[in-house]
Amino acid sequence: MLPTRLPDAIRGVGLGTLQCFDIKPMKIWGGVLSAAIDALNAFIRSFVSPTKSNGNTGILLQPVLAYLSGALSYLSSLASNFSPNLRPSVDLFTIRALMAYQSIFDPMAYRSEHPHIIQICTTPFREPSTSDESSCLKFLLDKRDACLGPWILGRDSFEDDLRSFDGGNDGLMPCVWEEDITCFPQACSISKQLVNQMLLCLGTMFACQDDGGKALLLTTIDNCIKSGKKQSWHLASITNACVALLAALKAMLGSRFQTCGAEILTAIQSIFQGILAESDIDSAQRRASAEGLGLLARLGSDIFTARMAKNLLGELAIATDLNYIGSVALSLGCIHRSVGGMALSTLVPATVTSVSSMAKNSNANLQLWLLHALLLTIEAAGFSFVSQVQTTLFLVMEILLCEENGLVDLRQEIARIVNAVVAVLGPELAPDSTFFSRCKSVIVEISSCKEISTLLESVRFTQQLVLFAPQAVSVHAHVQSLLPTLSSRQPSLRYLAVSTLHHLIEKYPNTINERIEEDLFHMLDEETDSEIGNLVRATISRLLFASCPTSPSRWLSILHKMVLSASTKHTALNVEESQKDRMNSGYEGETRLYFGQDDEDMIASSTRVSPGLDTVIKRDKHLRYRTRLFAAECLSHLPKAVGMNAAHFDLSLARSQLNEGSSDWLVLHLQECVSLSYQISTGQFVGMQSIGVELLSIIMDKFGKTQDPELPGHLLLEQYQAQLVSAVRSAISASSPVLLEAGLQLATKILTSGVLIGDRIAVSQMFSLISRPLNDIKDLYYPSFAEWVSCKIKVRLLAAHASIKCFVYQFFRKEGVIPDEYSQLASLLSSSSTILGKYWISILKDYAFVKFGLKSKSSFKPFLDGIQSPSVSSKVQSCLDEACALILEATSLDAIPVSLEMEKASKAMNFGDNKKSSFISGYGMVRLEHQDFDFLWGLSWLILFQGQLPANHVKMLFCCISNAHDSFLVERNEPTSSEIALLVIHSLSKERFFSLEFVTMEMCKELFQFLIYAFPSDGSWSNAIVNLLSQIMQYCTDAYFEGKIS
Repeated sequence: MLPTRLPDAIRGVGLGTLQCFDIKPMKIWGGVLSAAIDALNAFIRSFVSPTKSNGNTGILLQPVLAYLSGALSYLSSLASNFSPNLRPSVDLFTIRALMAYQSIFDPMAYRSEHPHIIQICTTPFREPSTSDESSCLKFLLDKRDACLGPWILGRDSFEDDLRSFDGGNDGLMPCVWEEDITCFPQACSISKQLVNQMLLCLGTMFACQDDGGKALLLTTIDNCIKSGKKQSWHLASITNACVALLAALKAMLGSRFQTCGAEILTAIQSIFQGILAESDIDSAQRRASAEGLGLLARLGSDIFTARMAKNLLGELAIATDLNYIGSVALSLGCIHRSVGGMALSTLVPATVTSVSSMAKNSNANLQLWLLHALLLTIEAAGFSFVSQVQTTLFLVMEILLCEENGLVDLRQEIARIVNAVVAVLGPELAPDSTFFSRCKSVIVEISSCKEISTLLESVRFTQQLVLFAPQAVSVHAHVQSLLPTLSSRQPSLRYLAVSTLHHLIEKYPNTINERIEEDLFHMLDEETDSEIGNLVRATISRLLFASCPTSPSRWLSILHKMVLSASTKHTALNVEESQKDRMNSGYEGETRLYFGQDDEDMIASSTRVSPGLDTVIKRDKHLRYRTRLFAAECLSHLPKAVGMNAAHFDLSLARSQLNEGSSDWLVLHLQECVSLSYQISTGQFVGMQSIGVELLSIIMDKFGKTQDPELPGHLLLEQYQAQLVSAVRSAISASSPVLLEAGLQLATKILTSGVLIGDRIAVSQMFSLISRPLNDIKDLYYPSFAEWVSCKIKVRLLAAHASIKCFVYQFFRKEGVIPDEYSQLASLLSSSSTILGKYWISILKDYAFVKFGLKSKSSFKPFLDGIQSPSVSSKVQSCLDEACALILEATSLDAIPVSLEMEKASKAMNFGDNKKSSFISGYGMVRLEHQDFDFLWGLSWLILFQGQLPANHVKMLFCCISNAHDSFLVERNEPTSSEIALLVIHSLSKERFFSLEFVTMEMCKELFQFLIYAFPSDGSWSNAIVNLLSQIMQYCTDAYFEGKIS
């Protein structure tokens, strides 16, 4: 409803205001009109975006285009005659309109408006004296070239945002819902923002014009630059031209409008090279022109690109102006970066030779530009650069030795070149090779500087070695060089160090035994940057799965300490180990690489030790809650992280492995796992309690089948029955819906596992616990939580009741005499079966809708609120898959037609004094209406034929028939869908259903046909099919055998 009504509302506000703008106050007019267009822009991004799969994009786009066309018409009428006082309002309206047009993903959708939009957007070139200078180069330029200025990246994003402030008193403050808001949002002046939107929109328009239209636009831009050489606005026009052309090239590369004639490419090249020849341009304009030539190379053919590169090489050879030399060199580097690979491999030697010869100039700023151009060439050339490695290393070492002014940017660029060389050489960097010694000596020398930029490159050198030259340095040396950086005050250093550790763990999962887990947890506890925090979490998780299979006890000890310990301090032993392991490292950015002892090939060695090494910082404070929570989450992954080795889950096998030298198996620490899980589930942190209960459920899954070798016939988890039941009691009694769902799931797993098979009192207590929430299940709703939370609770609750019914029925078949406690429980189940049966069938109908897309012919009213919504059903799907097999079985056990009275049923279906009642429990359970019976029968057939019901992770108990007069329960860990369907059909084929004609002749024919033709070749269904046939032959009347059954 909202996507269709919103444009009409905008039209009412916008057009009504436009029609009476001469009456309204001007400020109100401008504000309301701009707000209307801003709302339309938000509507476009929300409903007309190509990423929105609503199927109505084309329908919704048409009224949007009509409203924007009307807005352009009003702009035209105002442009010819309006008061100067209206200038801010008109400019603001123009900004919003252009932003709305740019939000439309296909500019050809409003092709008829292109001439009008181009007329507006070429204003900075037609009227340059009245136009401001654009500020778009800040985000249009490639951030990888930021070291060249003028906006040099700082030590962190906060500093960058503070430096880039360029505001105005009349500007627009950003809204909180906008994307990419800076840390220090400031108002950009309306005049500057107007020029920005005009030029960006002009780039989009340029990209979708034919060659004739492109030529006209290029002529306009070129004439503006040439005619203003002696004007005060000349530099501003150059900046605006760079913005428009960069936006146009990026739009062409990012869309299907990539065809461009050679004349257009040559004209753009001429404009950019003309800008580079200007003597008074700044570094931003130089970078923009060089980057534009690089993007131009991607649009042109190989012949055009090679010709342009050769032309620039010729210019570089004869140039005398230092700024022009640096700009041309950067242009060559950008061309290599844009095209790269084998396309320009023949020009790599010439480019490296020319740039290297120019780099010997003593001018530090020129050297910086030339080295950066060389870096771009190396990164793009790949193996084509191998022959130039030795010459390049000699060059950077010479510059480093001769560099006297200590320019940090120059040192950083040298380190980047060395890192690029490492990526090129790769496996050739052996520990004893000359190339590795030279690279290492340069990095060690550069890292002696305390500047963040150079330290960043030294850490990146370690990362490059890990990725491309793993044989050069040992894993231990890498880890020891990275650990001190984890405590750096600079986010960029911390991020790079953690990402390098992550690469190490991914690449060498079997060799990571550095005991850095606690360091990472403490770093996470102190981290304030969310991105770095997420990376640390990912690194810890990766380390958990990499090392846990061989050392689960260590992880259990660490996580126990992180989750429950009151404080975490470094012991004296830790201090001593830290002093030994980190003797070559410092704190807070004074790190140096740990690559063993210096050799003769090194230029210098930074051997001074920071005073901070004398004492290790002690952490006396409690860990933050978020760190404890993450540690608890890691603990919940522990049973999975140990892997699939059976010895981790089988006590007898684990003990047998002790003699073979393998002593660290998870099952040997099961008591500690259960104890820690129980403490979390009943601890003081409510948010962690659900994790503890979920971990107990995982333990039930992993160890539920493990036998106790000391008590044959008993399960290993039986000894932890008290903690398990207590955890369920605490969870179900709590007010948290997440905890309630986890508790109900644990209750189901306990009952289906057989852990309580010998404790009748515990079973009765469990039934009492899960019966309390049943009274409120229909109106269960948590307004502060999503809809799927209450849906999952309903499913878990009904599954718990189904599990206790199946559990009791299992005991009925195993015991000759039913104890009073279980007899009373059967009576309680019978009395609650009316309401339970109604809910169970409703859940199964919702399951049929979600799984198979089926719903009742009558008005379908789901039991689970919101289950028809994909966002809800996707969350509840797995829960339904796990529980509905159990619910389907429980619904069919001892089910009776609703019209059959219990007394009459007991009398009519008693097969003699020495025979047992046809009810397994002695009680009739779920009362089935005819339509409910047909639904269960049909659902069983659907599952039987399609095999859609997946094997569940919970152990399910289901009935199989041994003969015509008796039945027994068989335990299956992974029952197939066909077995469950046959079980339900067997329960629905009792005499009571035949006598009331619930089971018809057609049903019997279908059943016989399936049993004859769908018999599995492996004979896995033999017992079930024989028992089912025997029951049908016993209970059906003679009329069933008079017809021909084929």
